[in-house]
Amino acid sequence: MNRVTQLVIGLLAITLAIGAGIYGRNVYLKEVSTYQVPVPVTALPAYTVLSADMFQMRDMPRAMESLPYYQSIDTLAGKISTVPLPSGLPVPQANVVPVAEFRLADASFEVLSIPVDPVSAVGGQVRIGERINLYQVIPAPTDAQTADPTKDPGSFQINPIAEKVQVVDVRSAQGAAAETSQQETKSNSFGSGQQVEQVQILTLAVEPGQVKTILDSVATAKKQGGLLWTSLAIP
Repeated sequence: MNRVTQLVIGLLAITLAIGAGIYGRNVYLKEVSTYQVPVPVTALPAYTVLSADMFQMRDMPRAMESLPYYQSIDTLAGKISTVPLPSGLPVPQANVVPVAEFRLADASFEVLSIPVDPVSAVGGQVRIGERINLYQVIPAPTDAQTADPTKDPGSFQINPIAEKVQVVDVRSAQGAAAETSQQETKSNSFGSGQQVEQVQILTLAVEPGQVKTILDSVATAKKQGGLLWTSLAIP
């Protein structure tokens, strides 16, 4: 083997060694080296409003830097957990959201659920995000001595209860997510056999001063046989 051949082999060996070193360093930085992410100091229950003192920084593999986890304590403070958060583990972004987003309404509003019949909820067509008007339908007072309920069904009073109330959720009587018949038609067109739940619970974001009026109307409907009726508000 002459000197030229030895020199070429030596240069190739050096090049390969340098390349292997660079590759190994990159793998180390990507897989082995660490960086710090916030983790709960103790296990936190669901629906906890988070503060900075609930977390500490902990070393984690740098490969997690590109994954959907919270990267700093500041970004967690003031948010709310939607599921229990184990201690010592990174916090997935999907499990912690802003309070307003979790409530689906401005924090100054109360979130209230009321029972409805599909027929009184615009035929079950009320959707999340829409605004509705609420009416109380009750029998009008009659003269008990002259009124004959078998001959005269009597008249009714229709009282406005609340206007342009925001709908933040719709559920079936069992609490399952409800869908409208339009969504049912769409799903059936794709051959879906999933059962569609009827809207029987409306969850509303209301001003605190309206809560008592709405609950009084619900109680009156149950006690006196009246109705709580819903219409879509004019945009």
